[in-house]
Amino acid sequence: MSDATSRAVVLERPGRFVERTFPLPRIGADEFLLRVELVTICGGDPIEYEGRNRKTHYPLVLGHEVVGRIADIGAAAAVRHGVQVGSRVIVEPYIACRACDRCLAGAYHFCREGLVYGVTVSSDRPPHLWGAYGEYLYGPPGARVHRIRDEVPAAAACLTSVVGNAVRWIRTRGRGRVGEAVVVLGAGVQALATVLVSKDSGLAPVVVIARGTNPRKLDLARRYGADVVIDVEHDDVMDVVQGALGGRDLDLAVECTGAETMLALGIRLLGPAGRLVLAGTRGGLPAAMDIDGIVFKELDLLGGLGQAHDTELAADIVNSRRYPIEEMVTHVFPLSATPQAFELFMGRRDGVIHVGLDPNH
Repeated sequence: MSDATSRAVVLERPGRFVERTFPLPRIGADEFLLRVELVTICGGDPIEYEGRNRKTHYPLVLGHEVVGRIADIGAAAAVRHGVQVGSRVIVEPYIACRACDRCLAGAYHFCREGLVYGVTVSSDRPPHLWGAYGEYLYGPPGARVHRIRDEVPAAAACLTSVVGNAVRWIRTRGRGRVGEAVVVLGAGVQALATVLVSKDSGLAPVVVIARGTNPRKLDLARRYGADVVIDVEHDDVMDVVQGALGGRDLDLAVECTGAETMLALGIRLLGPAGRLVLAGTRGGLPAAMDIDGIVFKELDLLGGLGQAHDTELAADIVNSRRYPIEEMVTHVFPLSATPQAFELFMGRRDGVIHVGLDPNH
């Protein structure tokens, strides 16, 4: 396929998108090439767009929430991944070097080479297609893929990595157990995925606390399994949570917004020996924290970066179609309209939850 090319939208520098064409690479024995079906704008993509990620190298092709079909694959890669040309897959964001101490220990999301699709690898680095805002995505030896059934909507498939994050926060980092209570702080895509993973994992009750400015999000939270949904601006949060728990202590809270007020609320709500998973980021800004509350209740504070060995279960959830995951993607634009898609996504207008880009539109 070396004579063919791929269109891609390149973030030339913070705030400036340009469309470019790259040659498709010759694929080696342990590599593959993905034809992109759909990519969604990650909640972290605006950080790169605004130049607030110290790990980003420009120019950059953004995009790692992606589904597509294998367009070309080497013999070793086909055996390792268990796929072939035409297989429909999602690709994990993290690319393992498979040689450093962290990769060998299984923590490939902390790989010392630090290769992350659409975040850290400049498009100046051959073969250039290191992000999914384009027609094709390159798969090096350290990439990981998971099969997606043909009947799964593309919008749902794109969010497999987001569901993988939630699996990590609830099951791996949060150590959630069947019958435990959980509070999810926020109602964005990461929070909504956390709700459905909590429900799928048997936690109960599942309580969501968020601003009610986008009723569509709160409705999805209920459909994904939230037992109680609280509007932080209008409801008596403490009273409603205590009523939902029926006198029990709160075991687990997952903070998905990065807001100081939500962080403080999580600490306040948790019972003794409770666990608070911090999944929301703040773009490098510090946050005040109730240290006394943490100490006096012996709380565990757990960072939640992203999936590693958690995406397989996420793909099972997505493939099951038990939840209308695709309904989180409320708007889809052609690739050529990436600037307009970003404007809508970052504007957080009423009714917008998640935004996709279709390179085949």
